[in-house]
Amino acid sequence: RTTRLANREQRRALRVLYRTCACCDVVFEHCQIHHVIWFDPDGRTDIDNMLPLCHRHHHLAHEGGWKLALLADRTLRVKLPNGEVRVHSPPRAMAA
Repeated sequence: RTTRLANREQRRALRVLYRTCACCDVVFEHCQIHHVIWFDPDGRTDIDNMLPLCHRHHHLAHEGGWKLALLADRTLRVKLPNGEVRVHSPPRAMAA
């Protein structure tokens, strides 16, 4: 809770886990790091609460009514405003 933004080491760790946005094929380098449980008021800035999202999906998570849940194995569940639930498999770790 001392800082809101992911630090260099956290970004590197996420880069090892994800090649792309957690929801699509936009490359990691064009993604923003998103707090699944928002930093304000209760989210933590740690790996277990962060994932990469492209600009489009980051916007949908903040202003589009998407509800995200990141499971322990990094499976991502996205509940859309219409009630539909989309499940994204955990990323396959890659060599650093």
